[in-house]
Amino acid sequence: MPYRGLPYIVTQKADYNSRVDLYASEHRRLPSSTHGIRYSSTPRRKPSIATFTPSETVRPLATEPDSRGELKLERVNPKRALAAIAAIVLFALACAFAGVFAARAITGFVGGGEANPYGNDNATRAASLSESQSTWKKGSVPTLYQDDPQWADRPYGSGTVASAGAAPLCLAMVYIESTGDVQTDPVEVASFSQRSGFADSSDAAPLLTDGAAELGLAVEPVEASESSIRHALVGGRPVIAAVGPGAFGDEGTYIVLADIDEHGMLIVHDPLSSERSSRHWSFEEICSQSKALWCYQAS
Repeated sequence: MPYRGLPYIVTQKADYNSRVDLYASEHRRLPSSTHGIRYSSTPRRKPSIATFTPSETVRPLATEPDSRGELKLERVNPKRALAAIAAIVLFALACAFAGVFAARAITGFVGGGEANPYGNDNATRAASLSESQSTWKKGSVPTLYQDDPQWADRPYGSGTVASAGAAPLCLAMVYIESTGDVQTDPVEVASFSQRSGFADSSDAAPLLTDGAAELGLAVEPVEASESSIRHALVGGRPVIAAVGPGAFGDEGTYIVLADIDEHGMLIVHDPLSSERSSRHWSFEEICSQSKALWCYQAS
């Protein structure tokens, strides 16, 4: 009979258990019932299922239902509840304090120092140090700032030199210019003002007049006019001006009029601001801001 398109040739007698195929690569014998092979659909062994007793440490027993068939809830331990609440409160407070300290640190790093006690208009507080003491000399008004670390934190009046020391800083500047005594620095002038009771007054006029006289300076009042101020400065007498709120801050303060430049502008030393000290001012600007002025020279 034909096979794969070719005649089928039987080379040996084939029985029902085997036959020869010329085109097969190997001989295979298919199992039959005569070979004694059994095929069973049922397992030889019955599977055993192990059961375990519930453990409270691994898996707590379920709460038994009450008479109405509802589960009974365990009672909350008051001590544990209070301890948990206290821990949460303490953690919240710790986070809050950490946030405050971090904010202050960042503010100090960005702003370059403490918050300004004189308001937002005085955000230009001097970030640099005062003029070095080695450069102080008679006839030259040194530039001194309240926030200088040498004296900024010293108590003065109800605050510190940094927050309330404009008047003694100005008096120290004109004292050094008039006398050449470089040992009488802002610390000495502030201490003198404290001992004499001038620091307790909200008005610094007594310190700048009577106190200056006690330190050995001759003090004269000056009118708030260009001619009077120019006459004092040309005569080598520096002027201290009490200025009100405005160009020099939200509150009143004190500045020193040190000299006149080649353009006819006033050279001003503001102990609160290096920016305002670096620019020159017109007579009109200073006169409009001034409430009182005094000039100084050695007596």
